[in-house]
Amino acid sequence: MFAFRSGLVVALLIVFSVGTSAVMAGENPYPRKWFWGDDDQRATHDAMIGRPAPDIVLTDWINGRPTGKSIKNKIVVVDIWATWCGPCIGAIPHNNEMADHYAKDGVVVVGVCGSKSGQDKMERIAKDHGIKYPVGKDSTYKVAAAWNTMWWPTYAVVDRNRIVRAVGLKPSYVDEVIDALLEEQPYQVHDGDNAVDHDADEPADEDKDGGDEAGNATGAQIDAAWLEGDADQRERFAGLEGYAPPALAVGNWINSEGLTLADLKGKVVLLDFWATWCGPCIGSIPHTNELRAQYAKDGLIVIGVCNTRGGEHMAQTASDHQIEYPIAVDINGQTDEAYHVNGYPDYYLIDRTGVLRIADCKNGSVDDAVQALLNEPYEPSAVTADASE
Repeated sequence: MFAFRSGLVVALLIVFSVGTSAVMAGENPYPRKWFWGDDDQRATHDAMIGRPAPDIVLTDWINGRPTGKSIKNKIVVVDIWATWCGPCIGAIPHNNEMADHYAKDGVVVVGVCGSKSGQDKMERIAKDHGIKYPVGKDSTYKVAAAWNTMWWPTYAVVDRNRIVRAVGLKPSYVDEVIDALLEEQPYQVHDGDNAVDHDADEPADEDKDGGDEAGNATGAQIDAAWLEGDADQRERFAGLEGYAPPALAVGNWINSEGLTLADLKGKVVLLDFWATWCGPCIGSIPHTNELRAQYAKDGLIVIGVCNTRGGEHMAQTASDHQIEYPIAVDINGQTDEAYHVNGYPDYYLIDRTGVLRIADCKNGSVDDAVQALLNEPYEPSAVTADASE
């Protein structure tokens, strides 16, 4: 599985400090002529700039399967294409050239076969036209939708911090964006860097045992015993743990004005994914109230993300069971999907630097995990996009 973060939020005022330059969310710094689309289409794509990249989860990989670790610290070119699209086929030689030319600079090209028709021809097209970079099928059609695909091919470029820097590029200008990012974010080789995991059925060796530490963040030791699931089950978190988390697509806040994770740097954030119809969730409310009360003075923020189904009962449930911490309803299941939630309650922990350190913490280990992250030394930093290094 190859998964970028999701979390598209249309906003124009949040600044991500990346490398040596500031990225203004919603602002496109590149010339208009480099991009397809009219003003409305451009506004839709430009709103993605400066935001964590949407998930890319594909099937039937050819030429290796990228993983969260293998694309860490890499610039990623995303080519969303269709087998029936002449310009897409015509761009394959140039994609091959880019993949080869920029590989030494830490650039990875990934092909997303995203159209609802013609995916059955992907293998033949890849062979006939000599595709040399990783390509996979968007079997659920969610990837093309998440990237607001309006034409074929749609090219996007994601920087080393998993932040979207350009969407809707004309093929001939993709190199220009790569060159600009290479100047801004020179490539430094890191231990374990590797373009793709060529075994499409097994995680890389370093992923198999789960290790002692979640993700790539530095700081407190994360005990593997705190984590739900075995190594195979936790592979879905490869693009989440150790990186800035997806934005919260939630509404109808109770016990707080609307909160954004970007505004909570310096705090340890506990995300409690729950549902009004979930008995164990309701049963855990008193303990979550106690946890918040005990550690609020130390910098703990608890946010309850209520499942969309039954969300209309959230206010009544909060009143009946005396929920004291901020809660909000997940909008159309977007947040659950972005965080790969598979049960309720599920607990996720974000450290003071804004990095998602633990995805799906065991219910009985939440207290230990909270204490560990609260005890980490913390110095405020200007880097807000990715604190995993």
